[in-house]
Amino acid sequence: MKPTSPLWYLTAFFIALGGAVISIIVAAGAWDPVREASVTPIGERVDGTGKSIAVYTDIVQADRDVTCRATGPGKKVTPIPEAKLALTVDDGTDQWHLIAMLNEGSKGQLITCTPKDRRVDDATYTYAAVTGFASKANTAKGISILTTAIGIGLAGYTFYTRRQQRKGQPGIVPTDSTP
Repeated sequence: MKPTSPLWYLTAFFIALGGAVISIIVAAGAWDPVREASVTPIGERVDGTGKSIAVYTDIVQADRDVTCRATGPGKKVTPIPEAKLALTVDDGTDQWHLIAMLNEGSKGQLITCTPKDRRVDDATYTYAAVTGFASKANTAKGISILTTAIGIGLAGYTFYTRRQQRKGQPGIVPTDSTP
């Protein structure tokens, strides 16, 4: 069966759209371990092998630029990117706000956070080593890329088969005919 009906374009669109919806659901589920994490005060070394490192604060300082870094045992400094999502975690009596997220941690990292303006900082910082975040996020990306490629491929194949069908019909002159 060759896709020659124009409705196949709509099918290709819905495949890509359905994949985008599924990938959004999977990506949203990736944040669940970050929401449910138990936090540890900064100052202790992190065993982040195969885990993501989430950094939290008790005071949100929107007016200050706070940067966080992970320093490994070999003094290798890795900047921790700002969190892409504003999450709040309740840990007993305290409420912690996600400020930075490192997708792949390593063993023996020391986490530090400092404001760039170097003024006194009243905030407390904590971290959590989170299992499963990176793999779920990568699964969501994979679903999105795969279904988009399938949708584009189906649309392209539909275009090709429709064009071949039009070339084969009597009375229709192809536009790219050469003498």
